[in-house]
Amino acid sequence: MLRGLFTLVVVLAADRPSSLPLQPGRTTTVTVTVDVGAPIERAVASKFYAQAAAADGEQRWADAAALYHQAVGEWTAAARVQPSRALELAAAKAERERQRSQLLASRAAGMAMMSGASNRFVRDPFTRRADALDEARQLRAKLMTARAALERVPPALYARTRDRLREALRAGAGGIAARLGGDAEIHLLMCSTYAAAGEIEAARLARAHVTEAERADPSNVVRLAECAAALGETRAAIAELEIVALHPGPGRSDRFALRDLYLANDWDRLRGDPKFETLFPR
Repeated sequence: MLRGLFTLVVVLAADRPSSLPLQPGRTTTVTVTVDVGAPIERAVASKFYAQAAAADGEQRWADAAALYHQAVGEWTAAARVQPSRALELAAAKAERERQRSQLLASRAAGMAMMSGASNRFVRDPFTRRADALDEARQLRAKLMTARAALERVPPALYARTRDRLREALRAGAGGIAARLGGDAEIHLLMCSTYAAAGEIEAARLARAHVTEAERADPSNVVRLAECAAALGETRAAIAELEIVALHPGPGRSDRFALRDLYLANDWDRLRGDPKFETLFPR
């Protein structure tokens, strides 16, 4: 039996030792990291992108947007000197995150104005649900972005994402959800959110609320893939993505939509898998 004080730390990266020797009578501190896979943005260096992701983790959306803008410029300039797919994808990812941070900054500013003014109208459940769900979508994406850069889940951002999803679910109670198409997306977003934070049983329970009919609905395919990927179910995630990638419908815009989908941090642990990579045109 060991005597003395020590800090027990779990290391989640697959290629690291599963145990560490602890010295009796001494304090042992080890940094906890999460296996984030191979994020596109980490293939090429950028101090601005790392700072932007950290700002996202602290919900400083306006600061993050400005830093992402600098990362876009940095990577775009580098690509002019020495073009590469890695730089092209990184710049596209930074621009996508800049847009999302800007959207969240605008939303936060709007909410601050509303809270400072007299509001004579009580928002109806439809509006409350739509607002909560729309913000939760953006927050969950930011949670994954921050997680990929920081190798940890920012607690406050996780709590905000989870709470907005729960708010959307509550607002849809009493038959409203049925009229709006059900709560399948919310449950699947909860699944990927819980799983990203290591709450695996909660993630599986959230997915269990999704019926077989809802799982067969094409509109839920991407959310099902996100949930499966977050749970480490690689084959299931790729099978869902195949439906989107191999049957995108006609038109150039669909190819751009696939590229935008490819940039998401949900697939970071799938990158490098030949079957996954072949689903997205270069």
